[in-house]
Amino acid sequence: MMSSQTPLSNIRLLSPTVAFILVSFSLGELGDGLNIFQGIYLVGIGWNEGSVGTALSLMGLTALIVQTWAGDLVDKTTIDRRLFLTGASLVTALSASTIFFVREGNQDHGLIFVSKIVEGVASSFIGPCLAALTLATFGPRHFDAVMASNILWGHIGSVAAAVLAGIVAFVLYPDIKFCFLVISLAALGAIFFVQYLPEGDPLMGRGFHGERALDEYGHVEMLTENSEDYLETPEIPTIASQKDPPTAAKYWDVISDERSFILCTTGFFFQ
Repeated sequence: MMSSQTPLSNIRLLSPTVAFILVSFSLGELGDGLNIFQGIYLVGIGWNEGSVGTALSLMGLTALIVQTWAGDLVDKTTIDRRLFLTGASLVTALSASTIFFVREGNQDHGLIFVSKIVEGVASSFIGPCLAALTLATFGPRHFDAVMASNILWGHIGSVAAAVLAGIVAFVLYPDIKFCFLVISLAALGAIFFVQYLPEGDPLMGRGFHGERALDEYGHVEMLTENSEDYLETPEIPTIASQKDPPTAAKYWDVISDERSFILCTTGFFFQ
């Protein structure tokens, strides 16, 4: 079990900001399981284009359906969100690795279809977990900057995974299926670096007010008005001691808010 406070030895070795960068990079490499590469490979071993299209669409469709419920579960959970992130990374990698068990010819459709559904469910937890941990650690003042960095390094990881998979496939041709080992390496990287992420204040990770957070340099910042702005101490914000936990707004209050409505409508038409 992960403790609610990251050991100081870990902080000296790897700062929380750098840990988020490395986790985001690894998760970016994990990405969509190199779906495009998998599609090309399946066609190469005898699948027809319709079956490949169905397989690759299942992951996105499943994620579209599940992501709302996954985000809600991550928001409300009392379990360490780092465990969710580790589990999601592992399951995503394992389900993507089922490509190694597909035999030559237009067969084993069920194996890939099921694995893509599982992959879609697992990957739905990655984004909410990373966002909640970022907010729980850095608070509302620095969330935008750190989350932007996470997204940037996630995209860089995606590019790195594609380039590395291409190089492996080129070198080992015609045994190109070994390029999918990149997914396993990315999952191992994510699981290894997650241990350096602080849990922060779980309630602040839900969007509630917290007492302490980290700034981008790893210093503790007091968020209450009667406290000093910064403390030069390498401690990680921990769970706030509250007798009565705060109550979140009702779903209808959020959905009916004009700003939320405009944001959701804009996102809908963008997609």
